[in-house]
Amino acid sequence: MNSPHRLKLVLALRGTLAVLTALGVAEFFGIENPYWAAMTALIVIQPTRGLLFEKSFYRLVGTVFGSVAALLLLQYTRSPFLLTFALVFWIAGCVGIGNLFHGLRSYAFLMAGCTCAVIVMSGFMNPSRMAEIAFGRIACIVVGIIVTTVVTALFTPPAPREELKRRLREAIRDAMRWLSELISHGRTDKVARLEQALLIELADLELLVDATGAASPGFKKTQRHVKSLIAALLSLLSVGRLAAEHLDRHGDGDANHGKWRELMSGQLLEVASRFASSPAAGGCSELAALACETRTHLPLLGQTFAKLVAAIEEVRAGFEAVAEDAPGEPQRRLIRHRDWVEAGRAAFRSGLVIAAVGFTWSATGWSKGPLMLMALSIMATIFSNKDHPAHFVGNIFVGAATGSAAAVFCRIFLLSAVHDPDLTVAVIAPFVLLGLLAMQYPRTMIAATDATLFFIFVVQPGVAVNVANIDLAIGAMAMVAGVGTAWLSYAVLVPINPGVRMRSILAAVSRDLVRMAQDGSPQVLNRAQERLHHRVIRLVDMAARHDPEHLRTVEGGVTALGIAACVTSLWEKLNGKELAPSSERIIREALMTIAVLAPQPHNARELLSRAARALYAVLEEGAVMKGLVSETAGTAGNSGVVRQPRNRLLWAERQ
Repeated sequence: MNSPHRLKLVLALRGTLAVLTALGVAEFFGIENPYWAAMTALIVIQPTRGLLFEKSFYRLVGTVFGSVAALLLLQYTRSPFLLTFALVFWIAGCVGIGNLFHGLRSYAFLMAGCTCAVIVMSGFMNPSRMAEIAFGRIACIVVGIIVTTVVTALFTPPAPREELKRRLREAIRDAMRWLSELISHGRTDKVARLEQALLIELADLELLVDATGAASPGFKKTQRHVKSLIAALLSLLSVGRLAAEHLDRHGDGDANHGKWRELMSGQLLEVASRFASSPAAGGCSELAALACETRTHLPLLGQTFAKLVAAIEEVRAGFEAVAEDAPGEPQRRLIRHRDWVEAGRAAFRSGLVIAAVGFTWSATGWSKGPLMLMALSIMATIFSNKDHPAHFVGNIFVGAATGSAAAVFCRIFLLSAVHDPDLTVAVIAPFVLLGLLAMQYPRTMIAATDATLFFIFVVQPGVAVNVANIDLAIGAMAMVAGVGTAWLSYAVLVPINPGVRMRSILAAVSRDLVRMAQDGSPQVLNRAQERLHHRVIRLVDMAARHDPEHLRTVEGGVTALGIAACVTSLWEKLNGKELAPSSERIIREALMTIAVLAPQPHNARELLSRAARALYAVLEEGAVMKGLVSETAGTAGNSGVVRQPRNRLLWAERQ
């Protein structure tokens, strides 16, 4: 067996040990439904220690709130209609809120939703043991978390901080190379490819930062500074896109300016190479000097470049300092994208499908209805915030069917005469190991995970199962039907997929641009731009993972960044002093055009060109007026002799 497969086998053995140990510990303490501890031990296994601790914490929080809600609900009613009615609102609320949050915070709300449904259905089927079921659920979660932590934490790698540092250095190096090409040649095809690659890398970095900061309070300040650095790189991309519009339209004939561009390009390449290999303070000093030099020729770009250098310094200081000595609040932020429309649709979807199955069960009194509702509630909540829930649940359906069939076979043919808990563990161990081994391979990971979970749930080790074989099989089929119903809700009833999510983000980006064009207050501009930055990152990340032609979307993201930067610059000029009436008219017309055309994504490139022309026209006119005043003062006494600047556009850029 070669090394990769051997490692996967070791991980599977370790996971199997955690699952079976959790089951044994729960049985030893006499906890109700001890198989829940085994399922928890399987679920909380994570690739890094921080993610293991953080997921365990949020799973426990969600379980506690869901259990308390279930107990309160069962205390006041036993009517299937009223229980269903209450579950519809509880699950819809948890799903809606959970879809507004990000990462494992979302997981806590989704866990609260499905836990309440699972305990309510279990309590309805076993009314005399409601309290034991609820507290047993919480206790099993605790046991599963503790056992998995003890068995796997020492072998689980820590957060990938060194990888984060390396990739940040590479992103900065790539940004300098892109800037070098941009200054030297304008926006060529090579520059566009570098832009797209850098934006995709920034989207990956944003996810890596969250994984690195999991369960690490001391890293939170540095995490904010890293996100500020990502925002600064996005700002550099956006202003660079503006500068490219100018450079592409105006081939400057000034030989000195052309020589400066060539020298600056070479210096950026040299500094980028040195910075990637040794990001010491000296590298930041060199970048600061280059930013200052850029500002004298391309002021908007140079100003943004200088802010990037400051963000690099803050991140470097944050990594080197202890937590309490880390720098203060960063200058820039990434405000997370919250999709209120899709969150509302997710809440409606989950409530609708729970109502359909729940009221059908209430009306018919089908004895396996609660089992179907349990599986449905889990699938309709936990996976509702995935980019492509139907893909996940489709794979889970295959796994659930396989695991349930194996469990029925195991319970009927292998465990029918087994009453010794130790022997039960020995019988199910090969099935669990096979599932854990299949989980180590990406192609079978999703299906294998739920095959193992459904196997454990249907076999119910540690519980005396006194049902007829046919009832056991029908109950397993009811649970698989719950998974299939959830798939129908995601794929047909209220469809959700990456295309729908990306269109929703595009609409949000358009609204941000319209808001920025209509309201020029600094607070609105800053918040809208910070939110737009994260929306573009989210859009690019989804496109890169789900769209074979994702480069078109990435290019649209770069264009949106450029438009936002242009709007901000136009408002800064409009809110400034000593603005000529003609310049004010140009700016207001440009902002009005952006507000009207921003909701039409196919006009984005033309819209950026028009906005950039307006901005540079204002810069040019302001520079010319300053030149006229200066030359008029210099020629006092020589009336009528006023010389125009030799190159108005170059003059404008240098102001």
